[in-house]
Amino acid sequence: LPLIFFFFFFSRGGGGGGPYFGSIDQGTSSTRFIIFDAKLTPVASHQLNVKQHYPHPGWADMDANEIMESINICATEALQKSGILASEIKAVGVTNQRETTVIWDKNSGDPLAPAMLWFDDRTKSLCHRITNELGGDPQVLQQKSGLRINPYFSAFKLRWLIENNENIKKAVDAKAAAFGTVESYVIWKLTGGHHHVTDCTNASRTMLMDLNSLEWCEELCNTLGIPMDKGLLPEKIVSNAEPEAFGTIQTGVLKGVKICGAIGDQQSALVGQHCFEKGQLKNTFGTGQFLLLNTGDDLVISDKGLLSTVAYRMGTEVAPTYAVEGSVAISGVGIKWMIEQMGFGESPTDIIDLASSVESTKGLYFVPAFNGLMAPHWTESARGIMIGWTHYHGRSHLSRALVEALCFQCRDVIEAMGLKPELIKVDGGVCQSDFAMQLLANLTEIPVERPANVETTALGAAIAAAIGCGHVARIEELEKKESVDEGTRFQPSASIDAAGKYSKWGEAVKRCEGWDLSHADD
Repeated sequence: LPLIFFFFFFSRGGGGGGPYFGSIDQGTSSTRFIIFDAKLTPVASHQLNVKQHYPHPGWADMDANEIMESINICATEALQKSGILASEIKAVGVTNQRETTVIWDKNSGDPLAPAMLWFDDRTKSLCHRITNELGGDPQVLQQKSGLRINPYFSAFKLRWLIENNENIKKAVDAKAAAFGTVESYVIWKLTGGHHHVTDCTNASRTMLMDLNSLEWCEELCNTLGIPMDKGLLPEKIVSNAEPEAFGTIQTGVLKGVKICGAIGDQQSALVGQHCFEKGQLKNTFGTGQFLLLNTGDDLVISDKGLLSTVAYRMGTEVAPTYAVEGSVAISGVGIKWMIEQMGFGESPTDIIDLASSVESTKGLYFVPAFNGLMAPHWTESARGIMIGWTHYHGRSHLSRALVEALCFQCRDVIEAMGLKPELIKVDGGVCQSDFAMQLLANLTEIPVERPANVETTALGAAIAAAIGCGHVARIEELEKKESVDEGTRFQPSASIDAAGKYSKWGEAVKRCEGWDLSHADD
């Protein structure tokens, strides 16, 4: 009897009590379902990898059906691990890879095409055409949308699918198609098609929402060729924390549980890191790398290659908090490339071990511009380059050059922000490496802090759900709590010539730009 009690006690998070909150964290590389207790401490989780498909150079797809299957499996397994019943979960929050575009049939719920991933760049020629039509400035719509004309954003993916997929075009004309980013599709499916909504953080990444009004913008839709009269867009843009707007789950193991929160993954990490004060900064190392700086109620429009976005809005009665963002395409996906394409190891740990086995790259620089460069450069013509190769160099030096590239790209964004923050708060897969985070501190010359719980993205969605259902009255309550452990801090080393190395990195970046891809199909 004591042994049974011991197992049951600790399977429920070491004695943490209900009510419980579920977090669906649907990312580019994996899906997670994490259960949090009443103090928003993680109790149990399950993770499942999801596949990406690359049918042509620059294209990146995902099966939307696989997304839903992975969510159901992860929720089932997490509940089983915890010993918690679905009826004990008070609310669920959803966080997701942003910009990724799904179009589905309103009647059957079936996807009409593979989900087009956020870093897919097949819309490059479309973006060039639109830019030229609008006078040649890719930032011409930034005052309203906060964004620049670029394949990254959902509006261009949506228009490309309508123009190039005959089945989608017919469904749109018949008002039988629905569009959404991943959270919108997930909520629609989980609620049995009763709720076609999106939240303000995800909507702010489509380039179709007015950042001031937080509503679909007729001018932006017309300019970008997206019809507003076909019932295609989500019916409502709502805040990140709502008691009723997202609906109740109708199928699967979570049937009967209310969805009370939804928030884009990078904004969710900002919330999970408790970056609630203006001037606080976080960097998430996921598939890509994303730095968000809280700008409070100031909507700051950058002229340095950064994006303006909604950071969060926790309820209809509060004003939105804004952020500026630097989005970098390559982080974890670069490590994955080294494993799968180069055969340098079998896991991310192998790549980090290789990188840490040498004291320097010995002059080797690697710019992983696989699909061009994003913030702050926004150079679509760039492609990956390794420069400084000699007979001396091996896979360990190349692995270290990739890890250093992640750090340099972070510094690129911080330099564009025009400030030197007191601290970089980090989360995501790569940040679990002490070696990589010490290197980040050294090469940015800024202290780095890693929380004890690095799954801050899932925590942000749980916070949204807790506020949405009334368990937490407002986000200010969380500022007073010590629920985010300070974790581990890495101080910069004065022995590193960070400025000199960063200058050489800048030279490598310039050399990778303007590459002619006319030979790509040879």
